[in-house]
Amino acid sequence: PKVAIVALTLLSGMVQGSGFDEEEWSVRCWNSEAKRWENRALEVMTLREHEGVTEVTNSSGVHRHAHLVFPADLSGDFTFTIELRGGYELGFLNREGKDEMLYLELGEGNDFETFTLSRKGSRISIERNGRVVPLVHFRFDYGEDFLITLAIKDGEAAAIRSYTFHPRG
Repeated sequence: PKVAIVALTLLSGMVQGSGFDEEEWSVRCWNSEAKRWENRALEVMTLREHEGVTEVTNSSGVHRHAHLVFPADLSGDFTFTIELRGGYELGFLNREGKDEMLYLELGEGNDFETFTLSRKGSRISIERNGRVVPLVHFRFDYGEDFLITLAIKDGEAAAIRSYTFHPRG
């Protein structure tokens, strides 16, 4: 039963989904007056489910892009794996809303790719289909708290087929 699966997931500390669970994600949009990425309701994105895939369209109209964020506690070692098609940038965004990111540019493609974001000790990395990729460092402070982010350009979409989060420690 679904209740048992949820209980086991919570006990193990692992979060996994096929597609998209609205309760595990949130949105950050740019506030040009405050010069910060601020929480917004998930409703600024348009979600559409189709055959186990969730298409997330940035319909916020707030800025050039918005961040779909997975706000889990990333203070220790972790592994986050996502099957993804589309999007603009994938990586880490400062939790306090500062304009600081560590990410990779996704590019355009029609195929799903598997990305693994992880930290082991002081090493933070992202793998694309099993290969470690170079990351763009935009004023990112490794000593500050951050969250996982998928940036999506205004009016564009990304598709999520599955994801898992596993804290280690």
